[in-house]
Amino acid sequence: MKIIGFMTGTSLDGIDMAVLETDGEAQVTFGPFAEKPMPSEIRSVIEAATQAALNWPRETPEPEIFNEARRVIVDFHHQSLLAFVTENGLNLADFDLLGVHGQTVLHERPIAGVNGRTVQLFDGQRFADLTGVPVVSDFRSADVAAGGEGAPLAPVYHRALVEAAGVALPVVVVNLGGVANITVITEDDLYALDTGPASGLMDQWMRQHTGKLFDENGTVAARGVAREDIVAQYLAHPYFQASAPKSLDRYDFTLKAVESLSLEEGMATLMSFTVESLRYEIEKFGFKLQAIFLCGGGRNNTHLVKVLRQRLSDLGPVKIAEDMGWRGGAIEAEAFAYMAARSVRGLPISYPKTTGVKASLTGGILAKPSGNH
Repeated sequence: MKIIGFMTGTSLDGIDMAVLETDGEAQVTFGPFAEKPMPSEIRSVIEAATQAALNWPRETPEPEIFNEARRVIVDFHHQSLLAFVTENGLNLADFDLLGVHGQTVLHERPIAGVNGRTVQLFDGQRFADLTGVPVVSDFRSADVAAGGEGAPLAPVYHRALVEAAGVALPVVVVNLGGVANITVITEDDLYALDTGPASGLMDQWMRQHTGKLFDENGTVAARGVAREDIVAQYLAHPYFQASAPKSLDRYDFTLKAVESLSLEEGMATLMSFTVESLRYEIEKFGFKLQAIFLCGGGRNNTHLVKVLRQRLSDLGPVKIAEDMGWRGGAIEAEAFAYMAARSVRGLPISYPKTTGVKASLTGGILAKPSGNH
């Protein structure tokens, strides 16, 4: 199947699109990939929807702004897709499926037998009608309804990439997005969890203090000295005592602990928290790793990568996705293309040791175009 996957993360920096030819199993062939920045007016609507989601009581109607947000998110996907196919000389009619993550505005993990809540705003039917191509979206809801964490979902694709590369196991694949998550791949098992913030808090801090969207190459963090007492305070959060699998919302941690610090000191402290929380959770597995692969936007932060190499080297050699011939910025978009293929074939996308769901489970909702095109 020829599929385009789409990913918009909680960092709200843009949309990733990637072409993948796959059967949802071992066959994986890369096609074109692109990133398009998110216009500030769309970001504002999503931020307002996220704020409304954080204050949304359970068992009450969804906030009104969700519908407006769905509309602008679908329009953004559509405009980005049209530019993408034009730039790459593609024809939409050649595609079997579109796999769309949607925009997360809420993610609450299950607690004490009460199911979690997860909301990825999108309208798969409208997108299918606009494009004339069947759309699979809403990948997380089935897992959450079955008592799972609903995240991370990319592990099934990480395993396919690692198997195709033929690397020795065990390995860890790290995704450095707004939140950091890891996939641990052994000869006979697949484990996953969110380890803590990746770029989320650092981006927030940067925006708040400078108006810039992120700390390019980690230059601000590199000028500061981390306050290890505050890092320890962050690591005392109950989340780190909980056992895997487990997941986070981008807003589970705040800037409160660093608000009295200077720009540089705060940034260095937040980066240290990202690194130490990652190390803490990887170390818990106790494996002698053959490799640790860094993917996602955070791998472009040269200072962060340098610090990760220093802090994780005793656990296993640290490599970036591109060292393997992978496209580190495309992996999540590719993952949702891959999962779309699995979804229409009824194959599992989440597992007991990746999301905590009781039995392996497929997910995603298929929308077929209606009307004439």
